[in-house]
Amino acid sequence: MEVWQIIVLIVSGLLLLLIISYCISLNILFRIMFKRLKKEILLTDVDLEKTHYKPFMNMVIRNMNVFSMIPYYKVSITSKDGLKLYGKYYKCGDSKKTAIFFHGYHADPLNNVNTPGLKLLKEGYNLLVITERAHGESEGKYITFGVKEKEDALLWVDYVNNNYNPESIILWGVSMGCAIVEMISNKLPNNVKALILDCGFTGAYEEVYYSIQHKSKMPLKLTIKLLSLLCKMHGFKLEKGGAINALKETKIPALFIHGKNDQMVPLSMGNSNYLACNSEKEQLLIDAGHAVSIYVGYDEISKKLDEFLGKYVK
Repeated sequence: MEVWQIIVLIVSGLLLLLIISYCISLNILFRIMFKRLKKEILLTDVDLEKTHYKPFMNMVIRNMNVFSMIPYYKVSITSKDGLKLYGKYYKCGDSKKTAIFFHGYHADPLNNVNTPGLKLLKEGYNLLVITERAHGESEGKYITFGVKEKEDALLWVDYVNNNYNPESIILWGVSMGCAIVEMISNKLPNNVKALILDCGFTGAYEEVYYSIQHKSKMPLKLTIKLLSLLCKMHGFKLEKGGAINALKETKIPALFIHGKNDQMVPLSMGNSNYLACNSEKEQLLIDAGHAVSIYVGYDEISKKLDEFLGKYVK
């Protein structure tokens, strides 16, 4: 065998090995980003002193423990693609006001709702805390960053109207839950009076792109294209999970909240959503990281919520 032939074989083998390694890494990345966890981790089971929750860990633990003791009704719906989805309904006397809460990506709902939930119940709202597809008890193999969750969200709004007939509904979302609410903000019934939008991304594609760009060393443009293809092969298109166009058409008053130091959903996305919103709107920027503004700026947010909801929800 000639020397050049040996070199070609070696180079070809290395190239094949590189391609195989990339394909394996791509598959692992897809599973990490989109496949459901075996079990979401409760913040009360984590050593919060080693996390960014440390400065307000006592508040988090106290509110989670208090909220977890409140009685509720277990409720469910069936998604358009046949998944059983679950939620918890907290009844507040004879109130005709209901809040629906949407949690974040890979989160146990209790991790996000504990402090907002206590605030809402105290203010006289019934509260529905949903468990999104591919989380907790709810069925589903893949998280779709709002692409399919937005359709589930509309079904939950219908469920509340059909079963409890509230005069007023507000929607509160955190992180991916916020993006879900933003994606349906132009399709909601007239009794949805206000939206509380905490650190939502501009779209599924944009958030996946941002995550790869900042958390992976894989080639960005090739990887996002192939990930998008994998998503299509598993039944959803990232490009269909957009918030901007919906916000441009919404008429529902919205309060935007975002942490200035958010490293998971950058403030630039929050600002883009705020600027796109066509309804009456306000924005609170808190000196906080991702999805912890409610703890860092509780007094400021609580005061603004009283003013905002008092203006739009009767």
